[in-house]
Amino acid sequence: MIAKLHSLNLRSKLIIVIIITSLVPLLLLGFFTFNFLSELLQEEVSENELERLTSINNQVSFFLDDIEQMTLFFYKNEEIQDILKKNNTRNLNEKYVDFEYVNELFDTVTGVKDWEVNIYVIGLNGDRYFSNEYLPNRYNSIRESWGVFRKANNAKGSLVWDTNYSINGVDNQDIVLTAGRILVDSTTNEKIGYLMVDIYESAFSTIYEKNNFSNRESFFLLDNQGYIISSQPNKTNVGTKFEMDYYQRIMDGEKGFFHFDWHDISSILTYQTDENTNFKTVSILPMDIIQQKNYLVRNLTLNFALIGIIFSIWLAYYLSKTITRPLYKLINLMKEVEKGNLQVRFDSKFNDDIGIFGKRFNQMLEKLKISIQENYEKQVRMKDSELKALRAQINPHFLYNTLETVNWLARLEGVNDISKIVVSLSEIMKYSVRKGKDFVTIKQDVKQLKNYLTIQEFRYRDKFDVHLTVDDSVLNQKIPALLLQPIVENAIVHGLENKVSKGKIDISITKEHRRIRIIVQDDGVGMDEKTLVQVNQEIKEGLEFEELGIGIENVRKRLYLSYGSQFQWTLTSKDNEGTRIEILIPYKEG
Repeated sequence: MIAKLHSLNLRSKLIIVIIITSLVPLLLLGFFTFNFLSELLQEEVSENELERLTSINNQVSFFLDDIEQMTLFFYKNEEIQDILKKNNTRNLNEKYVDFEYVNELFDTVTGVKDWEVNIYVIGLNGDRYFSNEYLPNRYNSIRESWGVFRKANNAKGSLVWDTNYSINGVDNQDIVLTAGRILVDSTTNEKIGYLMVDIYESAFSTIYEKNNFSNRESFFLLDNQGYIISSQPNKTNVGTKFEMDYYQRIMDGEKGFFHFDWHDISSILTYQTDENTNFKTVSILPMDIIQQKNYLVRNLTLNFALIGIIFSIWLAYYLSKTITRPLYKLINLMKEVEKGNLQVRFDSKFNDDIGIFGKRFNQMLEKLKISIQENYEKQVRMKDSELKALRAQINPHFLYNTLETVNWLARLEGVNDISKIVVSLSEIMKYSVRKGKDFVTIKQDVKQLKNYLTIQEFRYRDKFDVHLTVDDSVLNQKIPALLLQPIVENAIVHGLENKVSKGKIDISITKEHRRIRIIVQDDGVGMDEKTLVQVNQEIKEGLEFEELGIGIENVRKRLYLSYGSQFQWTLTSKDNEGTRIEILIPYKEG
């Protein structure tokens, strides 16, 4: 990425720099402003939510106070006391009169306010009175050691609250809270019965709906033990323990708000405690609802940023064009010089940096003309020197005859190893200095390779093994001369020479469709991934690479000159595992 930036022209670089220096401060300012306003809005929403919960708690408290006042009305009613003190064996007419009286009281009490409650007067004498149409089983028989009856007995006349969850099979409404107290004879203070008030969950839901709750907001009303009296919108958890990671923090605290994840959704939890009942209201609001209120700020920020981007781009283009125009004029003059026109000159109106550069350019052209003339004369003198040097070279036939003499002397002395080396060296020299043969058959190049390997076997002894496989069908196919030996030499010098253990070279020449596949693979020291990437990049760009040596570079160049883009070259390697060179070339029949 950095290399690409460095490769851009000056105008592009100036545009990028000006845009970045203009936009970064603007974007940072917009970013921090947006975050600050978002946090401020989040805090404000939480404070408003806390005030709303306080209002809901007050309404719930008022509602429960009304329930308590209603129970006091029954508790102090002397007619109720007289009815519950009567014998259950009284006649039906008297029971009917009592029934009508209690029902009238029920109608009077429930008619004052639109309460969603059921009232039960339960006498120890066996009388049962209830404001709805049916008497639940839990009130038909008195179990004084159970639930709300036990709490009422322990309270000795005070009102008690009992959280529960039950379903009325007739109207299918949920009973979530029961208020209970014992009824006593005001003259003897003797217990004569119980008063129970069942409160429906919808009584609390009405309060929430009046306070504009969101469909995605979760709400819970908890008793002082942490059980859920009512919830919104999910009703299935009513009557269960309120369980979450921050449960104890809510139960121990009076009020507050904090950020947390609710069912993997980022949310704000707000809670508030009623002073009288110790009931807690808990609200859980998803953060994205709050974020919707940030859209205006976000849109304003984006609009300002867009205006800043447009202005910065225009300013960058204008300044870059003003600065770079003289430079592009110089570049065009340089292109003329590349074509051989040394008569061009740069005419500068100003004496600034670019003007000085233009004057130096003009001076360079003058010196270049002089240098070209001097170089031409030097080349002529060098050609003459090279011709003289060629005449002084040793006659190759004299070397061949000398090597042949060494060979016969080695045989006469019984030193067969030296004889083999001399014969191989002689064949290599004949092969190297042949004239007019740029292409040879694979059979000839393989023979040359074997001569080379014969010498290397004496040099390295048991350092490595060579496995050579050549298809008979390709022996007469022509390839560039001296193609195989430099690749194998590279495998020995760079792959196996530094290997501690014995190595191996696999050489295969096979036919593939209308192409010849040549593979040279060693199990030597190899290259790490970084070096391999660098070498392949240098090969691709036609640069020199020290890691593989000049022989491989020479082979690559000759392949390109011989086949152009029709040949394929693949170099793979792994550190401490070896190197593999694969070549695909078209047929060139002999």
